[in-house]
Amino acid sequence: MRKNYFLSLLLLMSAFWNVEAKEREISKETAPTSITMMAPVLPRPTELSGTSVSGVGTQINLVWRDNTSGGNQETSFQIAISSNGGTSYSFNSAGPSLGAFAVGTLPGLTPGATYKIAVRAVKAGSGPTTFSGCTVTIPNEVNNPLNQYSCWSDIITVSTNPTVPTTPSNVLVLDHETTQTQAKLYFNDNSTNEQGFYISRSTNGGPWVPVVTLPAYAGTGQRVYVDNGLQDASYHRYQIAAYNVSGLSTVVESRQFETLPYAPQAPSILISPWTTLNTIRIEWTFNSTNQTATVIQRSNDGVNFYDLNDSYFPFINWYEDAGLGEGQTFWYRVMVVNKGGRSGPSNVIQATTQRHTAPPSPYDLMAKTMSPYRIDLNWSNAIPGPYDIPVATNIYRSTNGTNFVKIGEVTPEQFTYSDTTGKPKTKYWYRLGSANTYGENFSNVATATTLGPPSMPTNLQVIATKDSLGNDILVARWNDASDDEDYFVLERATDVNFTQNLLTANLLKNYTSATSIPFDEGVNYFFRIRAVNEHGSSEFTDWTSVTSFYTAIPNKPYALKATAAGKSVTLTWGDDSNKEEGFEVERSTDGANFGKITTTAANAISYVDNTVANSTKYWYRVRAVNPKGTSAYTDTVSVTIAAATQGLVARNDISNEAWQVYPNPTVDAVQVTLPESMQNQVGVVTIVDKTNREVIKAKLNSNQKEYRFDLSNFSEGTYIINISTGSQQISKRVYKF
Repeated sequence: MRKNYFLSLLLLMSAFWNVEAKEREISKETAPTSITMMAPVLPRPTELSGTSVSGVGTQINLVWRDNTSGGNQETSFQIAISSNGGTSYSFNSAGPSLGAFAVGTLPGLTPGATYKIAVRAVKAGSGPTTFSGCTVTIPNEVNNPLNQYSCWSDIITVSTNPTVPTTPSNVLVLDHETTQTQAKLYFNDNSTNEQGFYISRSTNGGPWVPVVTLPAYAGTGQRVYVDNGLQDASYHRYQIAAYNVSGLSTVVESRQFETLPYAPQAPSILISPWTTLNTIRIEWTFNSTNQTATVIQRSNDGVNFYDLNDSYFPFINWYEDAGLGEGQTFWYRVMVVNKGGRSGPSNVIQATTQRHTAPPSPYDLMAKTMSPYRIDLNWSNAIPGPYDIPVATNIYRSTNGTNFVKIGEVTPEQFTYSDTTGKPKTKYWYRLGSANTYGENFSNVATATTLGPPSMPTNLQVIATKDSLGNDILVARWNDASDDEDYFVLERATDVNFTQNLLTANLLKNYTSATSIPFDEGVNYFFRIRAVNEHGSSEFTDWTSVTSFYTAIPNKPYALKATAAGKSVTLTWGDDSNKEEGFEVERSTDGANFGKITTTAANAISYVDNTVANSTKYWYRVRAVNPKGTSAYTDTVSVTIAAATQGLVARNDISNEAWQVYPNPTVDAVQVTLPESMQNQVGVVTIVDKTNREVIKAKLNSNQKEYRFDLSNFSEGTYIINISTGSQQISKRVYKF
């Protein structure tokens, strides 16, 4: 097919040159006319023309008008030909014409040469010739005297066709200069007579298609043609041949080369679905099909990326970056590549390898109080991963919510624990630690308070005031610091140790005040309170005290008696008042002029006068006193002190702390505890009412120190408890209501 193409081209060129030769005006030259010759016998040929034979130019065909006829018919023609511009000629011959035109051939010529040609008729044997009127002279012509010659025709100039151009060589296409649509065709131009170059192209083994006709170049050397109309990602070859009017050189083919494809589209949706301790897996989506490899890039800082793998499989959309360390962080992006270059990068992702860590924290920790010493815990355990498996759950407890101390340990599968080491009525904070060799993570904090005695009331205060009816009362108030008391115990006494005149009242839960009546006037009362439930009692509050009012002068004492015993006088009387601050004891030696010898404490009902003299008569009287005033005196009693005698010694030096009567006041019974000095002695206990009537009498037992006396059937009022032994006598007032 290729040969047919170039043959057709050659025939077309030959026809073109033939037409051109016929139309070309034949050059003529006029010979010098300095010599005048006689006209020849034969007529001069005219209209001489010459054509180089198509193909390699070694022959010229001539045609001219033969003007001879009849008896002047030539026998041949002589052709003069010069290859040096008419300086010298050589001569050929041609046969006679057979008509109006004669023809001749000049073979063996030099291709691409220019010749000057003329022709004349020759008639053999008719010479010699006498020339006359000839205008063209041919140098070095030879005239045979035996022949007759016509004048020379006009001289024409005819060029032979050139040789076929030399075949181009070193035809090549450089891959590194080839793009998607452009290639550079290099070749050596080895010819100087070409008219140009024909270049055709075959794509992907298809037919040869003309691409371009290049013009001739001056001289020889390397030429280049830039082809900008290529199809990308295709295989191509070129054919090239030089041409001129003589034909084509040998056709030369280039090697097959490939145009670059366009770079593929960037991958997208890059993710890291999972990591392990030493591996990061990444996955992505391809958006192209013309890649030849995948490029995996990694960065240590998210900015500077380097190729981790630049020739990964072109159509596998995952990669596992293995051999990493625990807890390492990297940034990744992916590209695809072909001969046309790399795509743009995908999105960038950050991924971190797993690392062994502390287990996940337990959660939903709850604490429930079960007893004064037990709190139960329960919680939920988080599901661990492969690298944070717990080995133990530690139990921590705090008494202040800040400083936690480990109190126990359970297996990771357990979710309950009983703390049995608590103290009653104590608030505890708990938290759990899920632990392994890599650390520990903590749960939420839960709190609970153990059961036990209620909390101690606070802010106890007692005031002396009046009720709505104007009665004098003592009101105790406090803050209830607990929500689990069953009742309160309020105690009142006349001493800070709560041993004297102790009165106890049980009050309903949630109460925060109480009224204390009846009470003696002018007495300093001490109060304290505690809360009680089934688990026990709280501590008593600190005591607080208040002094009761004096509302009026006290009632006068009654039933004053005086008993002389040796060099002393024992006075006893009845206390008919709860308002006295004390009793003034007065003495007289004449029954008229009295002087105070002492003032006793409140509630005293006896006094021993140890300042008497023997053989002297004394008169005594007693009255109650308080800040409001004094009562009336008792009746006056007298006693005469004889010589020294032995008898009962009344004791007033036994302190109230030494013996106890409680509760006082009382609603039913009283408990009497003997002072140590009167224990294990023979004696008697008597209780008298305010009229000095004896209502109870009992003997002391030598092995008994406490006695209980039932006053429930007696009327409300003041009673005197007297205790007498062989050498001592004491008394104390008690109020029954």
